Amino acid sequence: MRSGLLLRGVLGAAIAGLAFAALAQPAGALEISKHAKDNAETNAIQLKGRIDDGDTYELQVYIAGLAKKPNVVVYLNSAGGNLREGMRLGRFFFQNKIETVVESKTQCASACALAFLGGRDESGKPRRTKASTGGVGFHSFTREFDKDKNYSSDDLKTVVQMTQNQVAVVAEYLKAVNADLDLLRVMLRAAANEMNYLSNDDALVPTSGSGTRSATRWSSPTTWSASLTGPRL
Repeated sequence: MRSGLLLRGVLGAAIAGLAFAALAQPAGALEISKHAKDNAETNAIQLKGRIDDGDTYELQVYIAGLAKKPNVVVYLNSAGGNLREGMRLGRFFFQNKIETVVESKTQCASACALAFLGGRDESGKPRRTKASTGGVGFHSFTREFDKDKNYSSDDLKTVVQMTQNQVAVVAEYLKAVNADLDLLRVMLRAAANEMNYLSNDDALVPTSGSGTRSATRWSSPTTWSASLTGPRL
């Protein structure tokens, strides 16, 4: 096989990077703090920085120390990190009915974008809000090979098996948080060394078989936000 061989195919290429690391990830541990929108009814929490193993546990500890309020909203601002921890965070949001928000002029990419998908409101309905100028980004993946090494068919079988296993992991996650499996295609719209930021058009996906697109919630009269609910992302 030649150096830089791309694992092709809609699912295989998208998920192979989970095992092989796609983009150079940001430095700096995840910061957990009170968000400015915290109030008597809502525990508003800011997550900022790189997502790493153990961050979900740290967030659980942080929330356990807060006063009990009807709602918990997490504001995400991260360029990514550990994808498995991102999915772990997303499951935590989903299981505990925590809303997720990406504010104006902030970004939530890679592992953060997967975590974002776990947002739910207090009634249990998906509640993921992206401001019109906020960035939710996904990227595709590649597998680099040593150009000086000869690879056997068994090596290729191993790579294929690893890819298939990772496909199952991410597909299971998307299903668990009521996200559309077609999101895997979104991950392929950018090269492995680039980022595909979800457009506002893509954020507003059909809510029924009619193909109609609409925003179901608005954050304020002046700031557009797509609340991705039901079978959406």
